[in-house]
Amino acid sequence: MLRGHRYKTLIGLLVTVVLLAWVLRDVSVAAVLGEIRRAHVGLLAACVAAATASFLIRAFRWHVLLLPDFPTSRLGTRFAAVCIGFMVNNVFPARLGEFARAYSFTRVEPIKISQSLASLVVERVFDAIVLGTFFVLTISYASFTADRELLLVGAGWVAGSVLSIGLLLLWAMARWPQQVLGLVQRVAGRFLAPALTERAVGILASFIRGLGALRDPWVFARALLWSLAVWLCIAASYWLGLLAFDIRAPGFVGATFLMCVIGFAVAIPSSPGFFGPFEAGARLALSAFGVDSVLIVSFATGYHILTFIPVTLIGIWYLYRLGIRWSEVEHSEEIVEEAAEQHEIGPAPPPEKAV
Repeated sequence: MLRGHRYKTLIGLLVTVVLLAWVLRDVSVAAVLGEIRRAHVGLLAACVAAATASFLIRAFRWHVLLLPDFPTSRLGTRFAAVCIGFMVNNVFPARLGEFARAYSFTRVEPIKISQSLASLVVERVFDAIVLGTFFVLTISYASFTADRELLLVGAGWVAGSVLSIGLLLLWAMARWPQQVLGLVQRVAGRFLAPALTERAVGILASFIRGLGALRDPWVFARALLWSLAVWLCIAASYWLGLLAFDIRAPGFVGATFLMCVIGFAVAIPSSPGFFGPFEAGARLALSAFGVDSVLIVSFATGYHILTFIPVTLIGIWYLYRLGIRWSEVEHSEEIVEEAAEQHEIGPAPPPEKAV
């Protein structure tokens, strides 16, 4: 496991270095610093406030996703876990944030780790639905430079197709769990030892139990509306950030397109904080509108660093408030995986402190 983390970290660092080199290949650092100094302070503050508010909206959405299994969760606990998860992604390699978020939540609330983690997988499904939809819509309505339009339209069709197939598979798992488990057991039984087959089916069963939001139409609708709120808030943050650097050509539609490209870009391996993929996504998206490369890098650098700080500090504060040690966070992936494999019957013992 440690060797796997080491490889992930090295790959992430390599990706970050390569992408940052590509982003900065023809940009003067002095020019970038000059644009950052000239940025509108009030608009920057507003964009940071909007970005930070999106984490609170995520906490409200998480309540809806937990309704099928745990309807009595507290907002304060959910918000704390959300901030801890994003903080961990910002300071630790190998994208430990989701595991840290699931683990920290079960330290305070009486819910199984597997159910907590499954709800976060469903959350990512809703994020993909919204981002994929916005991506296709913005490609249809935005005014790109001629040399990029055909490529982006093709990418939109590919993204929409992959999203539809993935959503259909998850819905089938939620709708016919026993049939899916039976099929997996029969197929896995042909290639794996009985013990490994049983373990794989058990983990999948725990995961499927967390897909309740995909089975209930009312819960699905509410979760989708909250997901729209999350990403519209983030889109507003990007738009305000663009305006702070006097980048007006993309408009709100372009800011939404930018959000989608960066949202997909940061999914690839990178160093903590998604440095590299974030800036590369910004350059790729904004260059399609003919924005100057210095302005793109200035915006990406200023926005990324300024929005990085609040959730990181809030997450660190909650980590100590809940009495969670850094060593627990660092090994949260192993803890969560072990709990899932053992089909745990309850949460980890809560600490003395509570939210």
